[in-house]
Amino acid sequence: MLAVLRAHLVSWLNPKGVRRKEVALEAFSFNPLAALRFLGLYAV
Repeated sequence: MLAVLRAHLVSWLNPKGVRRKEVALEAFSFNPLAALRFLGLYAV
């Protein structure tokens, strides 16, 4: 499941204008709720 979430995040980073994908993925790995919020899947 985490691999699917990571792949989905990577596909959303380009349209959102994120240039440093490695840094964003590292930040999301430390805070998975931030990744879900970025994708619009978690609203709290």
